[in-house]
Amino acid sequence: MPDKWYKDLRRNIIGIPLSKDAPRWQSSTPTPLRQLQNLGTRGPFVNEYKDYVKDEEFAKLVKGKRVAYVCPSPHLRGMKMGAHIDSYDLVVRVNQAYDMPEEDWEDYGKRTDILMNCLNVNKIGALRQNMDYARSLKYIVCPMVSMWDIQRVDDFLNEIGTPWHNVNDGYLFKVFNEVGTTCNTGLMGIIDILNYDVEEIYVTGMTFFNMNQFGKVYGMNNFGEVYYNNYHNEAIKNGNFKESSHKIPNFSDLRIDIHQQVPQIEYFHKMIYFHYGTKLTLDEYLEENFKNTINKAKNK
Repeated sequence: MPDKWYKDLRRNIIGIPLSKDAPRWQSSTPTPLRQLQNLGTRGPFVNEYKDYVKDEEFAKLVKGKRVAYVCPSPHLRGMKMGAHIDSYDLVVRVNQAYDMPEEDWEDYGKRTDILMNCLNVNKIGALRQNMDYARSLKYIVCPMVSMWDIQRVDDFLNEIGTPWHNVNDGYLFKVFNEVGTTCNTGLMGIIDILNYDVEEIYVTGMTFFNMNQFGKVYGMNNFGEVYYNNYHNEAIKNGNFKESSHKIPNFSDLRIDIHQQVPQIEYFHKMIYFHYGTKLTLDEYLEENFKNTINKAKNK
């Protein structure tokens, strides 16, 4: 990995040593290095590609805290985990642009303290329609590359007035290169929080698009449902995707070609091995799907 990407190169990511050779790149986007080489005359650009730089105010907010990290999978429906989620010191939600509807409180909780959001054009548009919600948050974190529109992202965050942290692109490219694909906001947000001195991050509602089975058909199952109803409907309204005749997201609209799931799943195995039981805890779905690695982590 070329040192010119960022300053103060460290040979690890959240304590996980970098591979001797980065894995094969699996994304329809160019490799991180090629993206930097192809910047051309578009701008304004981020002009320094540093390794991770902590946000000191965010560090104060999360220090010693138990954090519930809630993604929008439908598998939490009927599990009545809302009270458990709300029992955490801080509740983080991913790419959500609205207060939790009361009908979802029982399963998903009612609080949102921190928003992890990729802040692409559609996500910013959705938040503009719910500025009271955005301004009620304790922090907004953007764990996604913004080098092509850094001014638009930063200007919008300043407009909201809520404290914010835009993760530096050099670190994001370092992670993407090590994972082997452009990560989803959900995974990248977990990595971001694990850079801080939290007591615990409990991950729930995350499935890696049904463990990479979304869009595949076996017998009577089509593995098509990936979001709970209100998140699904809001995403359609805000132009994040269209839905098929079966009322599931169009596969191509979710851009899994960019965010390949297999390399992210493989890297999450590493995260579990290094952090499970110390900082990282998981819901039943993730416990079941990563049980072999969890056992290795317990016995190391």
